[in-house]
Amino acid sequence: MNTYRITLLAGSSQTKTILSKQLKQLFGDILTVDAFAIDEELPSSLNSRTVIVSSMQAKKEIPAILLSGASVIVANRMPDHQHLDKLLAIPAETKALVVNDSYQSAQDTISTLTQLGITHIEYIPYQKGHPVPSGISLAISPGEMDSVPETVQDKIDIGVRLLDYSTIFEILYSLNMTDLAEMISQRYLRNLISLHQDLLLAEVTANKLRLHLQHVVDAVDDSVIAVSKDHTISVLNDGAKMLLNLEEEYSPVGKPLQEILQDDAVANFILHGEEENEFHTLNGIDVMIHRYVLETEGTCVATIKTVRQAIEIEQSARKELAQNGLVAKYTFEHIKGRHPLIQDVVKIAKKLAMSELPVLIQGATGTGKELFAHSIHTYSSRKNGPFLAVNCSALPETLLESELFGYEEGTFTGAQKGGRKGLFELANGGTIFLDEIGDISQSLQARLLRVLQEKEIRRTGGHKLIPIDTRVISATNNNLLEKVSHQEFRADLYYRLNVLSLQIPELKDRKSDIPLLIQHFIELSGRMVRVDPAAEKALLQYDWPGNIRELKNSIDYMLAVCDGRTIQLHDIPNRHLEKPAKKKTSKTNDIQLTVMDKEQYLFILQSINKANEEGEPASRRMIAEMSKTTRIPLTAQQVRHRLDFLEKSHYVTKGRGRAGTKITVEGLDFLNSLTDYMQ
Repeated sequence: MNTYRITLLAGSSQTKTILSKQLKQLFGDILTVDAFAIDEELPSSLNSRTVIVSSMQAKKEIPAILLSGASVIVANRMPDHQHLDKLLAIPAETKALVVNDSYQSAQDTISTLTQLGITHIEYIPYQKGHPVPSGISLAISPGEMDSVPETVQDKIDIGVRLLDYSTIFEILYSLNMTDLAEMISQRYLRNLISLHQDLLLAEVTANKLRLHLQHVVDAVDDSVIAVSKDHTISVLNDGAKMLLNLEEEYSPVGKPLQEILQDDAVANFILHGEEENEFHTLNGIDVMIHRYVLETEGTCVATIKTVRQAIEIEQSARKELAQNGLVAKYTFEHIKGRHPLIQDVVKIAKKLAMSELPVLIQGATGTGKELFAHSIHTYSSRKNGPFLAVNCSALPETLLESELFGYEEGTFTGAQKGGRKGLFELANGGTIFLDEIGDISQSLQARLLRVLQEKEIRRTGGHKLIPIDTRVISATNNNLLEKVSHQEFRADLYYRLNVLSLQIPELKDRKSDIPLLIQHFIELSGRMVRVDPAAEKALLQYDWPGNIRELKNSIDYMLAVCDGRTIQLHDIPNRHLEKPAKKKTSKTNDIQLTVMDKEQYLFILQSINKANEEGEPASRRMIAEMSKTTRIPLTAQQVRHRLDFLEKSHYVTKGRGRAGTKITVEGLDFLNSLTDYMQ
């Protein structure tokens, strides 16, 4: 059998190798190919009478080394079918930069892909040295990956383009090998049939997957609608068909969303809504719609629940959290007290609850710090999320570490198989309360600081960083600033924890609330018991170093030992009688006040307090003028004598001019006592 020789000249060494291999597969030993690449050293002359060049750009490189009368064939080329499945998987209307060894070659590649029917992609030819158009994150290249700009994130190599059938036939004709045309054609067609089979298989697989996904979506309880960038429906499940009263056989895919919904408000929310969730009425049914966007595909997905379904899901989630002990037990309604000090703290706490920032609650033992932590959580936007509390001083360091951050399997002897989530993970989407935060070790302080800074944790014994969305509320009865100055507590952690601060007053500073608290604790016991006035007076005189916790325990004790339906003086624990509170007021307080005196002092203190709250100065003249409309009119002189008494008793402070008279903390206590007495 005769043998033939041709020369192949390619733009790159990679193209030379691929095209040489293709010619070898088609012609076998019949054809000898002398292959060269422009990016390699070219010979001084080409000895073959037939020269194939991979592109017009390559043809320009060879005139000086061609034999006189040599035939030059400029190859027509097509993509390698083995790589076309990569393009078929690209979402429709995706913009893709097409990169080749030249701008003309990039255009030729686009033309070939379009002729093959791969038209769902928006191709953009790339010219070297020019900026990449905005909004493009994908590049397609036939083997020229080194030429793809670095700014393009995703790259697909469809391989070097092969010689098409017209070029193969032209080679046969040039070499006078037409008698071998049938054999070469069969080999070439075999490759085309393989391409067709691959494409058919890909289509069948895609249809099976599409059908499977449709069945999955149909099995979802929610109504699901997916909308493409052009606002047409790409997915709509059976639940959505029922909600929209569509026939089961009807296919809305490809139809405009507005045409199917016929509700402008709902369609506008799904297509352009800024919130994740909104309530709407659809075909007379109250629904909650949740929307999210698949950025890479430009697809908007909406899941629709009826309000009844949404309520049932929330109730189920709350029930599960409650069963696992991951819910807050208290609200601000559980915080009892009419004293301005505690009411001001509650007002501040409600404002802090609206923030997502860490809160540091400070106060003496027994003042109700955990009660405030629970209440802040239940008043916040995280109220439906978990709430976990841990006493940092109650656990050894190693145990506390594993409790907070969890651990991986095999971290220590007896570790749970598969590892265990820590409290920060369990509280994800909710709040974690770290009580007695001032008692944690330096090493734990460092780990906690990282959690607050990076919003991620790493389990003990693990390496994976786990992102968390957990609000931190901490509490202490220590002076953390003093511990910082003694280098016992990290300053950076202190300032991370103390972004929002709340100071809980001691019970001795709001004694006017003691009768109210006593009555509250008695009601909680379910007993019908009253407190003898002498016993109540003794309880009011005690300073309560253990604060409300001590008061609660004392009431429980007295309820247990009292006879009948009255708590007597002898029912009070002895320690409360041994240390009466020292009165801060002068001997003037010992003066017996008449009912008229109390009425006048009540009116004066109420007037001063009101003026203080409104930011106005409280003067004798103003109080006297206001009293003229009451049943106890006072002269300016009478007001002056009353104010002198109140000042000596430390109930008010008198200032000059615009400063006016101001009520003190003791004065507020006295005011509350007078208010209770006059009721």
